[in-house]
Amino acid sequence: MMTLWKRGWWVVAFIVAGATFAKAEPTGMPRPGLINSVQGQVSLDERPVLPRPMRPQVLRAGQTIRTQYGKVGLLLTPGSFLRIGDHSEVQMLNRSLENTQVRVVRGRAILDAKAGYRHDLAIIMDGTTTRIDKKGIYGFDAKVKTISVLSGKASVYQGDSRIRLKKNHQLYVAARGDLQESKLDKRVFKSSSLYRWNAARNKYQSRATRSVQRSLAQTGRWYGPGWYWSRFWGFYAYVPSFGSYIGPYYGPYNGPWAWNDWDGGWGWGGGWGDDDD
Repeated sequence: MMTLWKRGWWVVAFIVAGATFAKAEPTGMPRPGLINSVQGQVSLDERPVLPRPMRPQVLRAGQTIRTQYGKVGLLLTPGSFLRIGDHSEVQMLNRSLENTQVRVVRGRAILDAKAGYRHDLAIIMDGTTTRIDKKGIYGFDAKVKTISVLSGKASVYQGDSRIRLKKNHQLYVAARGDLQESKLDKRVFKSSSLYRWNAARNKYQSRATRSVQRSLAQTGRWYGPGWYWSRFWGFYAYVPSFGSYIGPYYGPYNGPWAWNDWDGGWGWGGGWGDDDD
């Protein structure tokens, strides 16, 4: 009888956990377009953007964010960061989670997708629409008209044509609109100041995620995978559903519930996953 009782509780716990993680989107979390990090000269519709940890600004549909000597990071779909480089301009087209659309008008941007490929996320540039098919790092350069995939996989659409762009490859948008695929020079890609800034922000994000994880372990206020505010770091961190995984910069991203490989049981945090690309 006691054994059946215990098994019954395990079944109930599993159903409750499944219902929790089945939620489409956590309530109370920011929608795409929130400004999560600012460095240097940044303006939103000609108004200066200043770091405001307690009241972050939002790039709404139709608005444009510009940088001079500065960089800015936006939250898109849960797990996807858009980081914009110096002398760049990006416009938000649609903030819907089902069809998030951003246009790179000028300059450079890096999309760091850790889980956003599960949503309908599109980056538009020079008549092309890039949809993210896999987690990874994607570069968009409106000056030299290139779409780069350092890691991951993307589908690039232009009119009725579609090109599947794999890791370590890039597309050049020619003057007549033709798409020319070539091998990506990783050394050049990684030497940019925007890439280095993205790597630095990823390290901060990793630490903030661990901080939020510890807080969730104490409070139990887990609403499913998504953005969680870190009071200590003063910005939103991404916390996935189960376990943790190694990001492109080898930073662990922890979920409240993780499989502990060292003792073979479920517990708060600590599980390590893979980062296949």
